[in-house]
Amino acid sequence: MQTDQDSKPNAGEFELLTAKQTAVLHLLAQGRTSKEIAGLLDTGESAVNRHIEIMRSRLGGITRLELARRYRNACPDAPSVLRVDSSQQKIDLVAPPPTDERPDRDDAEADLLFQDSLTMKIEAPWAGQEEPVVVPRVLDGANATLTRGAAITIMVTSILASLVLAITAAWAITEALGG
Repeated sequence: MQTDQDSKPNAGEFELLTAKQTAVLHLLAQGRTSKEIAGLLDTGESAVNRHIEIMRSRLGGITRLELARRYRNACPDAPSVLRVDSSQQKIDLVAPPPTDERPDRDDAEADLLFQDSLTMKIEAPWAGQEEPVVVPRVLDGANATLTRGAAITIMVTSILASLVLAITAAWAITEALGG
């Protein structure tokens, strides 16, 4: 557990920093994220995190927030985080909605009115089909299931018949050659 004395910066904590570490800590003191710091310094986010982790471990495993606070306290040229006193300011971003009197939609007349818009997509009959035709017209239509089933049965039967014919021919050639 950290005490109040642990959070006070020592005189030599930030003296032996490299240029990159100083730049990273300077931007971290401004409250920037690792991704923002990496973008500003044209380095990788992992390199920025490595610099921060080295400083955190050097100072005893403190948090990033504590590291930024110590850097601001130790270096007089470090930027301070801007703070807004929200108790004195009120910013209205959106005007309150208008309160006009509209009739209820639950009455009997509301059922007869068409107030909701409806989007319909109707294609012209001459536009043609957008999808390519995969199945021939013979296998499509009212009896498509029956026709396709018959076509599959005919194909399977012809494959089996050709297989039996090939085996019979191979057997006959073997017998003819005396094997």
